[in-house]
Amino acid sequence: MTDTPFADRGARREHGPAAGGRATDGAEEAFGRQDIRGRSADPRRTTSGRATEPRRAPSRGPAAERTPRTVPPTPRARTRPAVRPAGDDARQGARRTGSRPVADPVRSSTRQHSVRGRRQRQDRGSRANTRLRGRLALWALVAMMMVAGVRLVDIQVVQASTFAAQAASQSNREVVLPALRGSITDRNGTPLAFTVQGRAVAARPALYADDAQRRQVAEMLVADLSATLPGLTVDDIMTKLTSGRTFVYLARGLMPAQADAIVAERNEIFDVDHRDALVMDRMDIRQTTADSPSAAIVGGTDYDGNGVSGIEAKFDSQLAGENGKRTVDVDAHGQIIPNTARDETAAQDGTDLQLTVDSDLQYVVQQKVAQRVAETGAKSGCAVVMTVKTGEIAAMACAEPGKTTREVGNKAVTDTFEPGSVNKVVTMAAAIEQGLITPTTVMTVDGSIKINDVTVKDAWSHGPIDMTATGILAKSSNVGTLMIAQEVGPDAFMAKAKLFGQGVRSGVQLPSDAKGVLPDPSTWSSSTFANLPIGQGVSMNLVQLAGMYQAIANDGVRITPTLVRSMTENGVAVPVPTQRGLAAPGTAVTVMSPETAHTLRDMLRGTVQDGDTAHRGTAPAAAITGYQVAGKTGTAQQVDPETQDYSQTVVTTTFGGFVPADDPVYSIALMLDAPNSSGPGGSSAAPLFHEIAAYAMRQADVPPSATAAPVYDLYVGAAG
Repeated sequence: MTDTPFADRGARREHGPAAGGRATDGAEEAFGRQDIRGRSADPRRTTSGRATEPRRAPSRGPAAERTPRTVPPTPRARTRPAVRPAGDDARQGARRTGSRPVADPVRSSTRQHSVRGRRQRQDRGSRANTRLRGRLALWALVAMMMVAGVRLVDIQVVQASTFAAQAASQSNREVVLPALRGSITDRNGTPLAFTVQGRAVAARPALYADDAQRRQVAEMLVADLSATLPGLTVDDIMTKLTSGRTFVYLARGLMPAQADAIVAERNEIFDVDHRDALVMDRMDIRQTTADSPSAAIVGGTDYDGNGVSGIEAKFDSQLAGENGKRTVDVDAHGQIIPNTARDETAAQDGTDLQLTVDSDLQYVVQQKVAQRVAETGAKSGCAVVMTVKTGEIAAMACAEPGKTTREVGNKAVTDTFEPGSVNKVVTMAAAIEQGLITPTTVMTVDGSIKINDVTVKDAWSHGPIDMTATGILAKSSNVGTLMIAQEVGPDAFMAKAKLFGQGVRSGVQLPSDAKGVLPDPSTWSSSTFANLPIGQGVSMNLVQLAGMYQAIANDGVRITPTLVRSMTENGVAVPVPTQRGLAAPGTAVTVMSPETAHTLRDMLRGTVQDGDTAHRGTAPAAAITGYQVAGKTGTAQQVDPETQDYSQTVVTTTFGGFVPADDPVYSIALMLDAPNSSGPGGSSAAPLFHEIAAYAMRQADVPPSATAAPVYDLYVGAAG
């Protein structure tokens, strides 16, 4: 006998069309109050009839608090009332009729249903998302496998050689075999600059354990190198070691034995894995003397051996040579594995240069220039001694108080100046070449001359006086020179000035060879041709001035000057390279005919004549006992930087000449910048010419002149 769900209510309710307008049976209500196992739907009572605490479904958040869904009855056609099946029969009846049990409308709002064992139907959208995620994961896995496969093929096939080379590079090292920089010698083979193997101490600051270890290294280096590098301090080294840089040099210019001693001490401070914290680099040492007389000409190099000045810079590529290389294997610590050297390319040592400079003469010239600068209080002074027949520069020296020769530099090449009266030879050469004058031509010269709107005076006051052409040159008369220049004309004058090498670079093999200024006629003012013939308004360097007088001494042929006598590679002579846009060293340029040169040479002897007023030139102090001397003094006003006009007190004094005048060997040019003398150039530069020329004659063992120089009349008639 089956329990009836309605037993506790005492009566059975029947539903029919009259009770709710629906055709239902008792099975629907019974299904709504009893679970699928036939248990009582009352959560407070078990099948045994004892009351218990209601069983609660597991909490699922807000969804667990929702009330059971009430399914509205489905309208059906009217049927005969039937007895409601109970329990399982009710469910079967419901399945047969195709209807669903409906909860009691009276009790559905308070009835709680057990969810234990109930099947949860999954939402269709959730099932679709699950399938989509599965497919995406599968495709992602396939894509990753494809990428890995492509990468594997790329590494093992396409880039196999590249990666193999990278792997080899980690175990191989290319060692540079430094080329030995070429040597520089003077004309007699005396070394002026040469290279010896050297070392530099370098560090990798990041490999140091702490500042204490850095200081230990700094103190060790200072103690070992104090004699070699007196300026090295612990603080300087610590600054570099704490700079945060990857690689720093701590000391340079060490000999190999010094470096070996430091390496031995390093090994006691660092373990094997950290010895790269302090290393030795090969850094060759260029041996030269910074204050030697030839230091400015030779120049210098930087720590990497690159030429930075002088001949070292001008011929850097030839001197440097070409480094070689070899391949070696290294271990995990970067140390070279013995007997693994291979693929060696030998280094090509640099070219050796022999200069035209004579070291002994250079020394004396340097001393004499410095002495004369000090005597006159000049700002600086320079001298150039050039071989007449070849254009080779035998000595070139400059001096400036308080500076070494290297600090002064090659002012004879880099600096230009207005030459003054030494430029009067241009006018005289042009006039002689045109047949306008001879050494004895007489001209009446007044104390001043007006050209256009400019009045030019002589250095001494005088009225009209008869002077020979030789006297005009020897007495350095501005007025007489301009009178001759007016007959020569601007065109002929400019043509001759260019042949003398004015306005173009001299061609000497040093950096910053200044070409000076020779104004183009299109830029002339009304006063230009009143200045150029007497050496104002034109500028040149001292090598150019020496070349002008070398041309006069060399029968009218100017030779492109040179400082390099020869170049050799592995003992084999090679040509001296030609500078772009310039004539090759030794190139000959005809400035005037030999006859004109001989005539002008004779006239220049008058400058150094001594005697009475009618015979004494401006530079008797330049004369040398036993030798005929020819030359010309010059005094040029400097431009006042404030007024941009010619100064009445600041001048440049010059001298150009050659010796012996009867058979010239050397051409000598001198310049003193702003000496404390307002007199003519002879009073300050002529004695310097005498000192240099006299030594040059003795040093070169030049025999004295066979005859004394002829004496020319400078004035005619009464002395002025």
